[in-house]
Amino acid sequence: MRARRGRAGEHGSQSVELVAALPLVGLILLLAWQCIVLARQQVEAQADARELARQAVLCARAAPQPRLADVDAGATGSVLSGSPPGHADLVRVEVRLAPTSVLPDVTFPTDWPLAPHAVVVMRREPC
Repeated sequence: MRARRGRAGEHGSQSVELVAALPLVGLILLLAWQCIVLARQQVEAQADARELARQAVLCARAAPQPRLADVDAGATGSVLSGSPPGHADLVRVEVRLAPTSVLPDVTFPTDWPLAPHAVVVMRREPC
């Protein structure tokens, strides 16, 4: 006697289930990749804000205001810099990067809550 696996009429059902689950697995992998890209951009925004603030506080009168392209040539986004109200001896730099999407046909707005964003405040150095 031959021992048969599974029930009669279910031959190949595992292959069909695998084919049905593959798009879901692919979507989960893309979402994980998107999270990694956004985390990397967040670290990049923090590093850019820190470097811009460092350049701004060293001797603000001697050089023009630094730009995002001067610090990170590949970054796209916006930079706001100035002094907090009532604290002329401080420099506040805010960097908001445009989020990159790895998902096809998906774009994220710059003001999206999960967009890479960093704020750094440093004290001005005397010239």
